[in-house]
Amino acid sequence: MRTAIGLMGERGYEGTSTRDIAAAAGVSNAALYHHFSSKLELLRQFVQEAHDVVLARLARHIEAAGDDPRARLDAAVETIIASSVHDRWARRAAQVAWRELGRLDEPDRRAIAATRDRMVDLIEEVVADGARAGVFRTGAPRDVAQAVLTLCIAVVDPWAESTKPMAEVIELHQRYAVALADTPSARAGAR
Repeated sequence: MRTAIGLMGERGYEGTSTRDIAAAAGVSNAALYHHFSSKLELLRQFVQEAHDVVLARLARHIEAAGDDPRARLDAAVETIIASSVHDRWARRAAQVAWRELGRLDEPDRRAIAATRDRMVDLIEEVVADGARAGVFRTGAPRDVAQAVLTLCIAVVDPWAESTKPMAEVIELHQRYAVALADTPSARAGAR
């Protein structure tokens, strides 16, 4: 699976054949099909596993950050970005995990969407807690949470290769996330 995802991250799903995967992994096509019924099944298993891993990490790191809403939001941003770009393979894998959902069948896409929704739920809870505590001013914690997740996922955009160190990218996105959380909603500003 690691070999397949590395190739898909480099060449794209369509540009990677099962023969390419088997050859790069040093196995026969038959051995590959023994483990996965198809290239799509391999992709499905990987994408679900990748989302599950990030969700579990996100929950752990938010919890470990304690009660301070800013520290918890910083932990959420750092977790998502670091999970996606901590090395070259992680970046390729994240490109596949975050970007190839459209290839999956509808029930599988819904399952992945549910996992992403749980990520948004975790971030929303952090932002809502911060708003209740007066640390953040937003009146739309769900919208902020969705924007933060999207912002963090965009770091792996293949057209946005960064030459900045990962710590600098994380710190920048942490500031963006706080700015989003601290922006009053349009309705609140209109009063």
